[in-house]
Amino acid sequence: MHEVSLAESIVNALLDMKEEQGWKSVVEVRLRIGALRQVFPEILSFAFEAITPGTALEGARLVVEDVPLSFRCEECGTVWDEDAALCPACGSMHRETVAGMELDIESVEVEE
Repeated sequence: MHEVSLAESIVNALLDMKEEQGWKSVVEVRLRIGALRQVFPEILSFAFEAITPGTALEGARLVVEDVPLSFRCEECGTVWDEDAALCPACGSMHRETVAGMELDIESVEVEE
């Protein structure tokens, strides 16, 4: 259950940002998390809510945007979203992952 350590890292990063920026409290946090990170948003939200009481993040909404897996063919440049082993355009098996590894704090709504 790596969601707990992930929630702790997010909380620590946000508390550092709060100190640097001088925010009073955090209202909402938007995350972008790629499919390959294998994060369960419900567990992440539960962990976030469990560790934020008594902090400037208490009561903050955690919004998670799931980023689907996406590949680009190294031969023809075609981009596709499904987990197919071969390029749907040219049949090449040479591909690179272009989306699905994200783990970003997209935005933070604060009270100043």
